[in-house]
Order: sequence, then structure tokens, then C-alpha cells
Amino acid sequence: MKYIKPFILIGILSVVVACKKDLDNSDIDFKSDYFVDEIGTFIVYQVDSTLYNDFTGEVTSKSLTVKDKVVEEFQDNMNRASKRWERFVYDSTSKDWVAARSFYTVEQKQSIERVEENIRFISFVFPPKKDLTWKGNRFIEAVDNLKYLGDWTYQFTSVDVPQNILGENYNQTASILLRDKETAIEKVFAKEIYARGIGLVYKEWWHLETQKISDLPWQDKAESGYIVKWQAIDYGKE
Repeated sequence: MKYIKPFILIGILSVVVACKKDLDNSDIDFKSDYFVDEIGTFIVYQVDSTLYNDFTGEVTSKSLTVKDKVVEEFQDNMNRASKRWERFVYDSTSKDWVAARSFYTVEQKQSIERVEENIRFISFVFPPKKDLTWKGNRFIEAVDNLKYLGDWTYQFTSVDVPQNILGENYNQTASILLRDKETAIEKVFAKEIYARGIGLVYKEWWHLETQKISDLPWQDKAESGYIVKWQAIDYGKE
């Protein structure tokens, strides 16, 4: 298996969506196995990224191998059971995994919170249903460099459908469109896919800016920002 490494820190997954009616949910299939966080479980990703540097004008592309692994349970600052994940990058020189950073998730009955670099996302809600929407970034103070994360409405575009990602067939997946907005000077796009019994298997985020008013593709006219794509290439439990 060929390994790669990460980039851009967003990643991130998270919680909430409150029911407006107090219902008996005992017979509802919440499909909670779209998110897996048992200690020792991991997913390895091929991460391909392109960074646009507005100071130097350079465009840098990288391809890395990253492993996200659940390493321990703890109580967060609201005394909720939480899981800490460790992120590793594969070093092709030493042929070993190198710890890069950590983040944590909080699984509740109807949502998943993901907190990475002090940014809290409501990444997934239960039970998933096509066209269901929620404010996934509502905990984020969208100012300065995070301004583009403001007022996102996440939406399930498909649920329980098969998909193929890098040659791997997943029988049941749920796709989420987090953002798709474009102006003459900015493009923001984010999409994620989860597979039942595995978790996040695909993530694609774009945030590009330019002052060039042109019909060129964004990859050619962007002056700052990034494009990053995460695709699962392995998963399991150690």
C-alpha cells in the first residue's frame, strides 16, 4: 500500500441538531455506525493538496499519507465523553509514522462534534436523511482568517448509496455538501462522504481568492488559498 500525508487542517467533524418535538426514538435506526470511534480504530488517507501563496506567487502541490487513529477516551470541558484522535504522517524516508497533531470528537445521540485546532464543527447528524440540513459551523467565530467559514448550511445529498473511492467499493455511504459558493473573487467548496461501519472516507475542501476578474478556471486564476482532497486508502483497528 502506498502512503501519503496530510495538509490543511480542517478537518474536522462535529455535533448538534435539536428535535423540535419530544418523540419516542426507541424504534428509530439512527445509523450511528456512519461514525466509528472505538479505541484503536483508524483510517489512512491519501491527501493531495495545492497551496496558493499570495506573497510569493508560488503554487505548491503535495501528496501525503495520513493516518487518523482513536487513542483514548476523556471528559471534555462540558463533562461529556470524548475521544482523542492522533494524526500521523507517513515518513517515506524512515518508513514510519510520525505524530503530527491531535483532535477530538464528541458523539451524541443525534450528532457528532469535531474539534480541531480549537475550531468546533457539527460534522454529522443522526439519523442521516437525504436533503436534511443543519448549521454545521454555528460554533465557529467566523472572523479574520476564518471568515469564509461563516453561515454554512450542511446538507445530505445522498444517504445509503454505494460509491467507489480510489477503487474501493463502499456499499452504503452518506454524502454531505457543506458549502458551494462562488463570487468573482472567491470560491468556497466543501464536500464530505461517510461510509457505514468506517466513518469519513472522502473530504474535499476549496478556499480560493483572486483579484483577477477572468473566465479562467479557478486553479489557474487563484492567487491565495488551498485545494485539499482526502481519500481513504485503508482502515481497521490496531
